[in-house]
Amino acid sequence: MSREDSVELHLHPRNPRGRIRTLRLTRRGRRFGLAFLAAYLIFVAGGLLLAPRTISNQLLQREYRLRMAHRQQLGERLQALVERFAELGRQGRALRERVERIQRVYAILPAQDESPGRFPARASDLPATIFGGALAEGNRLESVLRQDLDHTDRVLAAIEIFERAQGKWATRVPSRSPLRGEDVVLTSAFGSRRSPYTRAMEFHSGIDLAAPAGTRIYAPAAGVVVWAGAVEADRRNDWWRLGQTIVLANGDSFRTIFGHCQQLFVRPGMRVEAGDLIATVGDTGWTTGPHLHYEIRRRNASGWTAVDPRDYMLDRPLDEHERPAVARGAHSLEAQPLPPQFLR
Repeated sequence: MSREDSVELHLHPRNPRGRIRTLRLTRRGRRFGLAFLAAYLIFVAGGLLLAPRTISNQLLQREYRLRMAHRQQLGERLQALVERFAELGRQGRALRERVERIQRVYAILPAQDESPGRFPARASDLPATIFGGALAEGNRLESVLRQDLDHTDRVLAAIEIFERAQGKWATRVPSRSPLRGEDVVLTSAFGSRRSPYTRAMEFHSGIDLAAPAGTRIYAPAAGVVVWAGAVEADRRNDWWRLGQTIVLANGDSFRTIFGHCQQLFVRPGMRVEAGDLIATVGDTGWTTGPHLHYEIRRRNASGWTAVDPRDYMLDRPLDEHERPAVARGAHSLEAQPLPPQFLR
């Protein structure tokens, strides 16, 4: 190979004593070097062309991940708000039922709702998003809560007006439970039942509250003791089955009856106030165990009508399985009439 076919590069070091290096490039080497340089330049140029798109894709993926995390946080917050609305709805419903019990006790006629209230948006009114179902549920719960609160507000206003006009009468309403504490269990409700003694169908004109023997019994309202003791056995009625019994005259409109008592702390003619101790739970008379038979009779045009005491025990919430029926008219026809000694 001739010298014209090669190129020599002499590399001189800065130090004069250093060795001079010689780099000889042949024609083939030059071609290879040029090809390598061209490929490198093409690679760099391609990288420069693709870099913006790659960087953009990376940024888009990062933004997508951030948006997904943000959307998940929004979904969790929305679900928490819906659950909070549901809890507020349960509280609003409980408040509505409580004031409706007072309304029934006072015999205040329910007022016609002035407005139909707000209703949740239709599905077509809501944005088509992944949160559409949660939004619809939230709207429905908000509407129900608003209606319950509006209704409760109107009933409370009616109750306030009634109590201002009938304040003395309202203090005679037996609106408390005669038993306190958590050991009280409803064992027999108001209404038709099968007798635990004769197994025949009968009308139970009160409620049975099971509690440990000796549990204190308190007056549910102010009144006068008209009977305290056992009723003499009589074929004409079954009141003797209640054993030791106390009857309070709560004004002219109510009689409260407490049966199967163990120890009596009052006597006929005594005046008692709401919350006064009057007796203890026992198992006297016909009973399968210690419990209190609690009965309320209300005076109306047809006489002394038996009413469901659970409606009147306003200091105790009603469980779902304990809710009394609204219609009670037929029950009063089956209730055993009060004996003369209870009506003094």
